[in-house]
Amino acid sequence: MQKIIFVSHCILNKAAKVEQDESELKEEYELRARLLEEIVRQDVQVIQLPCPEFVMYGSRRWGHVKDQFAHPFYRDTCRKLFEPVLMQIEEYAGNPKKFQLIGIVSVEGSPSCGRSLTCRGDWGGELSDLDKVQKKVKRLTMEQEMGVFMEEISRMLRERNIQLPIFTMQETVAYLCGGENGKE
Repeated sequence: MQKIIFVSHCILNKAAKVEQDESELKEEYELRARLLEEIVRQDVQVIQLPCPEFVMYGSRRWGHVKDQFAHPFYRDTCRKLFEPVLMQIEEYAGNPKKFQLIGIVSVEGSPSCGRSLTCRGDWGGELSDLDKVQKKVKRLTMEQEMGVFMEEISRMLRERNIQLPIFTMQETVAYLCGGENGKE
């Protein structure tokens, strides 16, 4: 039986992430390396999800918060990007004797791909007033909820009656190493 896992885009392509201080990502990158080592060691097949942020805003985008993405056009874009992957999930799920679908792997803190942690706040406006921008930055918070893309993925899976868990990277490593199951 072949195991298959679906991963957020930047797990395989960190070049798609918003430009930031790489030292702040040390812990995430170490976890990513452990996850990929375990995937290779167990010969798990990997399907990479698209990155709606990169598709919409490119490589030179500023960091965003969930509140900026929680609008109909972005949600519709997420759904359109996920539809071809959802058809692959349906195809693989239709042959459970041959394929074991492990789940979807999120990236915590992402306004799009967070599973149980995402950035929120009143973020937007003109950048010319730096004092105002700094005040807004100080009010941004990390909230225990899904990012917009993961919300739409979860919704689309429910609409098709597909049971596929969404894991954090840490939960996925624990699962692959024989630990606890992740949560949806």
